Amino acid sequence: MTAETDFPAPLRWSIDHHPSDHAIQALRNELIAYNIATAAIDASRDLAVFLHDAHDRLTGGIVGTIWGQCLEIGYLWVHPGLRGHGYGSRLLQTLEQEARSQQCHSAIVDTYSFQGPAFYQRLGYEVFGAIDGYPQGHQKVFLKKRLAPHGR
Repeated sequence: MTAETDFPAPLRWSIDHHPSDHAIQALRNELIAYNIATAAIDASRDLAVFLHDAHDRLTGGIVGTIWGQCLEIGYLWVHPGLRGHGYGSRLLQTLEQEARSQQCHSAIVDTYSFQGPAFYQRLGYEVFGAIDGYPQGHQKVFLKKRLAPHGR
């Protein structure tokens, strides 16, 4: 069988306006497996730092993925009542520190102009790209930071 005939016919197309977490994770797993095989980098792992109150309610957190000695930050959120008190900075710095301990040399993040480009820039991130009108009237901003080794 050639690559063109490896799939049973006919293929079924579907549009899912509410895909399940399971379906999204399955697709993500396939892409990660391809990336690992193609780049010959055999590890990809998620890393997170969470902040909870005395009642164990989530009040903040940051999630990133480490792959190829880089940290890609996916989510950073702090409860609105706690913003402006340094919790976001500490979450980010804690994640960066853990990434460094796992030999990461760089961190990247994308955010929106109405979210936090200035926040990341204050913490040493540099803008390397932006898309205007995403969403309308705003920008999607891409930032990077070189993570110095421990002790530097």
